[in-house]
Amino acid sequence: MTLTLLSAAMAAEQADDLDTAVAQYSAVLAADPACVEALNNLGAIAARVGQPEDAVNFYREALAHRPDFTPSRINLARTLASLGLTSEADSHYAEAIRRGDSLHAERAQLWLNAGEPATAQQIAQDACPLRPADADLWLVLGNARLYQHSPEEAELCYRKAQRLADTPRARANLALALLAQSRFAEAWPLYESRYDPALRAPDAVRFDTLPWPQWQGEPLLGKRLLVVGEQGFGDQIHFARFIAQAVTQGASVELLCKPALRPLLDNAVGVSKALDTLPADARYDYWTPLLSLPYRLGLADGRACLQTPYLSADPARRTQWRTQLDAWGPGKRKIGLVWAGAAGNTVDRLRSLSLDAVLPLTAGLNPDTLFLSLQTSELPAHELERQCLAGLIPVGDMLPDFAATAALIAELDLVIAVDTAVAHLAGALNKPTWALLPGTDWRWGRPGSPACTLYPSVRPFWRDPVTGWDKALTQLGAALRERT
Repeated sequence: MTLTLLSAAMAAEQADDLDTAVAQYSAVLAADPACVEALNNLGAIAARVGQPEDAVNFYREALAHRPDFTPSRINLARTLASLGLTSEADSHYAEAIRRGDSLHAERAQLWLNAGEPATAQQIAQDACPLRPADADLWLVLGNARLYQHSPEEAELCYRKAQRLADTPRARANLALALLAQSRFAEAWPLYESRYDPALRAPDAVRFDTLPWPQWQGEPLLGKRLLVVGEQGFGDQIHFARFIAQAVTQGASVELLCKPALRPLLDNAVGVSKALDTLPADARYDYWTPLLSLPYRLGLADGRACLQTPYLSADPARRTQWRTQLDAWGPGKRKIGLVWAGAAGNTVDRLRSLSLDAVLPLTAGLNPDTLFLSLQTSELPAHELERQCLAGLIPVGDMLPDFAATAALIAELDLVIAVDTAVAHLAGALNKPTWALLPGTDWRWGRPGSPACTLYPSVRPFWRDPVTGWDKALTQLGAALRERT
């Protein structure tokens, strides 16, 4: 009877009839409370419908009955990881490995996601002699080395992974290590692997099927080229600089981008029109992903096309912001702050700061300085209240798109930002910008360098891969006191 119910429940789950599956798994447990398969699968359904805490309880109960039940051990580790409970998740990964499962790469990735690349590196290094043919393990080790400012060592790991399994992910990661070493001619062809359909999500860049040929570098004289934006806001702002180069080769260029970017990029140098949707009657000779431009344009040096500004702010919006800023603090120096990026970013724990880390920067400074919070993510009321009590003016809800943000930035004296789209935007506008950088992204230059080759107006303050942000924040605070 129990086996019949269990089989029916599994069939319902496989058919995506989750309500029926839950009812039948519950019936199984009524007959056999120790059925670990039913408990595990109820946990999987709970996780699937956005109830991870319930999933954890089901997995724990299954393991209480059978500590050697591997599916629940692994599912529990993964669910705890998704909840940010890194240490507890690690203990279950370690136990699963002790019992014979090959989860070394996943365990190392857990710590990488938690913003602890040194721990991830140690786990991966310890495991490599045990699993020398595990390509995923070498990839995670490469990521850990790259995040600790060692692109040469990361390159060796990625090449080892590529020899073991020449996958799109291995090639794309190798491209990032080469870009971090300014070896652009080698990197750009490999970087095309980023949108290979075989690449596992969430790493893959996906494009809708377009009816025109993808541009492979053919002559552009007299051609209409559609450039398709990809990846994050900062990526699109950065690579928009290369569009002008396509125009110099004779193309008329339109840019398909995210709605929040369209008003800003509609005025980018070289863009004849920015779109957020394609009209039904659209006609082009070619299309290309935005981040493929330097490769297809034959730009062996990624530092080409560095002239700034290549973006501009709307004059009418600038006037509105100038009036508002004068009302808030007539004659005061005006500084914009961004201390955190989108939490879903894979390196967010390395790049973002807390409000508590930022507030000492503003304390005790010249009262003739006005600080504005440019954080645009939806914040709880108590967080906004803390900003106001600390003397910050939160303006995020007044920034509906990047054109509005550009207009505000144009009227500021200085922008202080972590590695976010705002830092890219301020640099593209040639606004004096102090960027707090984790050193995980090749485009800002070599970690530790005193200048940013990407944007001449940006002054970098680098996170130390061992000690964290303390030194960078101390240096920035001292520079801020000198300036104000």
